[in-house]
Amino acid sequence: MNDFETQWESISTTGHAAGRLRVYPDHLLDFFISFSLSGHREIVIEAKGITNDFGELPSFENFEVVLTETATGLSIGLVLTDHELTKSFAVMCFDIAERSKRGETVEVAAVIAIACLRDWADLLKRRGKQGLNRNEALGLWGELNTLDALLGSTTGVDLQIVQGWRGPNGDQRDIGFNNNRIEVKTQLSTKSIGLKISSLDQLDDREDQLTVVLNRISPSAAGTSVASLIEKIRAHLSFKRLAQSEFERKVMLAEFDSDNEYCNENFGLDERIVYDINDTFPRLIPRNVPFGIKSVEYEITGTSVTGFQIAWEHLLEKIYE
Repeated sequence: MNDFETQWESISTTGHAAGRLRVYPDHLLDFFISFSLSGHREIVIEAKGITNDFGELPSFENFEVVLTETATGLSIGLVLTDHELTKSFAVMCFDIAERSKRGETVEVAAVIAIACLRDWADLLKRRGKQGLNRNEALGLWGELNTLDALLGSTTGVDLQIVQGWRGPNGDQRDIGFNNNRIEVKTQLSTKSIGLKISSLDQLDDREDQLTVVLNRISPSAAGTSVASLIEKIRAHLSFKRLAQSEFERKVMLAEFDSDNEYCNENFGLDERIVYDINDTFPRLIPRNVPFGIKSVEYEITGTSVTGFQIAWEHLLEKIYE
């Protein structure tokens, strides 16, 4: 639990009668949590000494947002109206507080907080309604397993690694940092080794060092699921507040649902194959296809790229050198 979730839980039995409870007392902005008369979680963010130059606030489907000018400054009120989003609401509040801490003045902190609020409005609008299918869950399993391996390979750069996990953002790269880009592929071990490529950009290095990590997996009662990998990474980041906040945001973007059957299916990692992508690697990219071709989907056979395999340790050396 983050600070907001913990504090809401602490006053949940009392509800509205508990009044307002201040969170983040050292912040330039004042954060107060409470329960509404109807029992909904609510937060008020007060910015003293500034006026409203921010325009309209974003709208949310399941949150009420009110911006008010007070005698002392501005007040932003947020009320959660859908109890199923309790976790998401706490993560959003935590993210707003942590990101706005970077502001050196009340006005700058307020600007960051409102920008963060707009980011969350866009994030929640982009989330799908149908949930992950099995292939999408397998892809997420591979990204999380690779992310977990990277987090366990070094210390002190957890935030950079989590920020580099770009897959949930709809980015062309799955994971990227330190001028390295990792494209993660996941397939069942019952299939022959191959790389399914979905676009001209997917294997375009764009001046980064590009690597493909292929996770070959099998159903296994003793293995891990998307849900258990998320819990493992949460535990690893439990004392790293910014990295934790960024990870929870990415988990939401990835459309993780703890009740989704595919997110609870266990798999064992049979092998992790790492390919170094260079100019001789067989690939279709914008600069080597005939004029007029704007999109492609193709598959690279495993036998054709055996000579490009490198050890996982070699990849780590490239990333951290």
